[in-house]
Formats: sequence, C-alpha cells, structure tokens
Amino acid sequence: MPSLEKRVSSTRREVEQRRGARPLAQLEQAVEALAPIRPFTESVAGEEISFVVRLKAAESAVCDLAESAEVDGLAAAHDALSGLASMTQLPLLLTDMIVDRYQLFEARLSGAGGVVLIAAAFDDEDEQLGDLYGVAGDLGLDVIVEVASEREIEAVLDLLDPDSFLIRNRSDDGDGAVDFERTFSLLEEVPAGKMVVSQGGIRHRDAVVELERAGVDAAILGPWAVAGDLAGTLAMLRGDARS
Repeated sequence: MPSLEKRVSSTRREVEQRRGARPLAQLEQAVEALAPIRPFTESVAGEEISFVVRLKAAESAVCDLAESAEVDGLAAAHDALSGLASMTQLPLLLTDMIVDRYQLFEARLSGAGGVVLIAAAFDDEDEQLGDLYGVAGDLGLDVIVEVASEREIEAVLDLLDPDSFLIRNRSDDGDGAVDFERTFSLLEEVPAGKMVVSQGGIRHRDAVVELERAGVDAAILGPWAVAGDLAGTLAMLRGDARS
C-alpha cells in the first residue's frame, strides 16, 4: 500500500481534477435540495456489536444479500457508494481518504451517512481537520475519526472531542499483521461513551467477543465477507447457534 503521504498527495490531485469538471458551487446547490439523512453511527449503534461490510463495487445482488443477512451497514469508496445508495436502505459509510471539503459534498450527494477522517493525514494541520469536521457536521454527515496512537487520540480529543473513533487492528511496523493487543491498548485511551469502530482481521467469533468486551461497538468486515456465504459468516461471528 502507498505511504500515507503519497495517498494524500494523490487524493488532492484527483479532487482538483473533479473540481475542474464540476465546481464546488454546483455541488453545494445540489446538496441544498436533498432531504435530511439519518446519521450513519445512529443506524449501526446497538446493544450488540454491529457489522459493516466494505464493498469494492456496487452490485444489486450483493446489496440484496446484505439486507437479508442482517448486515448493519455498508462501507465503500466514492465510486461504489454512488451506486449503492440506489440499491439499499442500509446506512452507508464513505471510506475514501478525505482531504478536501469538496469530497464531503460528494459524499452527501452519493448517499453517505458518514465519513472517515484519518487523524494522521492532518499532522500539524489542526485547522484543516477542524474545518472538515465542521463542514461534515453541517451537511448532516457523521464523522468517524481514525486514530493509530495514544498521541493521536489525545490530540483529537483536545481539538474535536468526536463521538466516534476508528481503530485498525494492525501492527505499527507496517507489515500489515493483525495485532488486537494494540487495539485493546488504544481502547483504554478512548473515553467512555464514545462509539468505537474496529477494522481488520475480524474473521472469527473469538475476536468479536474480545473486541466487544473491550468496548468496540461496530466492526468493518472486508470484501472477503461477501465472497462466500455472507449469512453464514455473520451468524458465525454473532455466535448464532444456527451457524
């Protein structure tokens, strides 16, 4: 995977290209005509851990299966999200890296109910992070702030005090290995009452139980979940006796 710096740079270039084709003023006008939306986290919050499936493409068959299998929400990049909104009533989360307010208007027009802001993408740019957080709120979008260290959690709490956090279950050494102990350590720094979303390596019931006990409210499952028996996979993760 490209470095965070490269991803930020690439995203900025792509946004400028789209802005040239469709100015922000046009998006703002289009958003004004939209009906209010139900916030993403309100839709997935519950007494038990919720499951959000991340999709790579908008396919009607996948959406129908997701609804029948009691998926709590769907997550996707912008291109896929636009198609998903017309296929399902499930809450949608935009997973693209957000670096510009233009993308927030795109997300709202695509049917998203929430977006993810990666704290590390705004290192030493608190003003920009705060601006995007505020714009998202004005548009009715929930913001889930992704954090990867105790320092980021403290900084984000001081700056924004967000209601929701995303923690990826990956080690710090960049090898992509799953490390739930790291997640448990970071969870201790998140104040009670905050919603916590977990992503990465959640493939077994034992992991779900441990995450739920530690205070995780929702888990994002990768595209692998829809490659086979999604209903059976969700039943297994929930500990359904019928699985």
